[in-house]
Amino acid sequence: MISRGQNFKQIPLNIVGSSIFGRYPKISIEKTYNMFMSDNFMVPYSGYQLAVLSTALLNGKVGRGIFATSKSYLGSPKLVVVIDNNVFLVNIFFDQNTQKSSGTQITHIGQLSTSVGPVYIAENNKPQIAISDGTNIYIYDTTISPTIQAQSIQFDPGYITFHDTYFICAATSDNVYSPPASNTWRLSAQNDGTSWPNTAANVGALQTKPDSIQAVVRFPSKGNMIFVMGNTVTESWFDTGNLLFPYTRNNQFNIDYGCLNPATVAYMDEFVVWLAQNEKSGPIIMYSDGGMPVKVTTDGIDYLFSQLQNPQDSQGFLYRQDGHLFYHINFYADNLSLVVDFTTNKIYHASDQNLNYFIAAQVAFFNNQYYFVSKNTGNIYAFDTIFTTYEDTDNADPHDIIENEIPRFRTCKQIRLPSQEYFVVNDVGFTIETGETNYQQQDIGAIELITEDGKIIITEGALVNLETENNLLIQAENGNDLISEQFDLVNFDILVSEQDEFIYSTPRVDLSISRDGGATFGSDFGYELNPIGQRKNKLLWWQIGAGNDVVCQFKFWGMGRFVVTDGIANIRQ
Repeated sequence: MISRGQNFKQIPLNIVGSSIFGRYPKISIEKTYNMFMSDNFMVPYSGYQLAVLSTALLNGKVGRGIFATSKSYLGSPKLVVVIDNNVFLVNIFFDQNTQKSSGTQITHIGQLSTSVGPVYIAENNKPQIAISDGTNIYIYDTTISPTIQAQSIQFDPGYITFHDTYFICAATSDNVYSPPASNTWRLSAQNDGTSWPNTAANVGALQTKPDSIQAVVRFPSKGNMIFVMGNTVTESWFDTGNLLFPYTRNNQFNIDYGCLNPATVAYMDEFVVWLAQNEKSGPIIMYSDGGMPVKVTTDGIDYLFSQLQNPQDSQGFLYRQDGHLFYHINFYADNLSLVVDFTTNKIYHASDQNLNYFIAAQVAFFNNQYYFVSKNTGNIYAFDTIFTTYEDTDNADPHDIIENEIPRFRTCKQIRLPSQEYFVVNDVGFTIETGETNYQQQDIGAIELITEDGKIIITEGALVNLETENNLLIQAENGNDLISEQFDLVNFDILVSEQDEFIYSTPRVDLSISRDGGATFGSDFGYELNPIGQRKNKLLWWQIGAGNDVVCQFKFWGMGRFVVTDGIANIRQ
């Protein structure tokens, strides 16, 4: 037991906490990157693992959309994935025991006329899949064609959803009118996305304000209710079954905020969440359970949003993980990713391995696993807290799989005394889980077989092993990768050795100290964590030094998980 004198005082060290957006850093500097609060501990935010390489998807580069069907297409429900201008049906077999994807089935079902920008995907009961890319609506109906078919429509389509037997699509420019209208929304024929009549029974309009349509959203858990969103107003409508037009607007209620970008609209459980604005207010995250909206706001986060240069370049999604309902939003041009935890009403920062924006833009829940398609690479990833690294491909070689450490940072609350007198921080410490993972050896996958000049050896079809005459496997000596002179981009496999390749990484926790309230930080001082089986669970840093406005910043580095709770700073005057 450590003995300290009577002049020592214990100050709580709030390791467990979210990002607190003070109007100025002096008010609050608290930040949390890639972790979240669970039962008074900090635990890792979701990592990701490669499920399908873009080379299996016609060497795609830009992931634009992903959607999980509930109906059977080509034998079973599938993921609909849009990469560049190509559309695929993808079936991924994920083994929850090994936490690995064990195989995929991929069917190319057509091409869009556009190659960039978000796409919106919905499904009806016929079944048909509808895809809107801002230029056309494409329908996939296996009773009509084995590929998607562009429809003859007289409007520019935007956000699309399905509700009460109709595909409903925002008409960003309705060419039936002269000049083209920007406030209408369209209904397909009932359970038929190949028909979009121009009749009064199929055309609705924003009515509360002079506005332009952004999205029409099926409201979860509210039966026949939808939200019709413009730039500056949101209206609630109900399917009342009228013959003239089936939907009736609620004349007693509207939300005086619209939607800045329909790609930020997400709905799940009983919530609709979006990046909102109106003609008198800048961007703000807002959610509603069908009644009056709730703003996700503080002085600091409003100030942060007011400083964004291009907030409309954004995209968001909702998902449920480990009992938490998360809304994740990326601001691409401003290089910022935030996560709102509706379960604890906290906000966190997220990032990739280089502290840039997080690469997931949309997620789909398929066969008990979340997946997303990367906007940066066109790869498909499994997304979960069971993954404690960011698995990705090498930029120089798309077949070279690497695991990246996730930067997990926690900047704590300032340590101050009401008197603002100077004090000496003798030591700080907290409880952390150690010894639970074999951190020292990390499997990064099979070694690729290569030729003498560094070209990857691939098969013409299914994977086979190369063996010597006496049945010994031929193994690679190094890992440079190229490809053979000619091959099929979809139906080939890279030959690998029987033995996997490993990297060696020891986890550690770094502490850096600020003595000016978080304006500047000193050098890192780190402790390596214990290997598997050695579960001493407390870290202590000594002789921190003097100050009257001290901030502790912790950085958690490693390929495994980190589970930490609050600590204590021992000070004396």
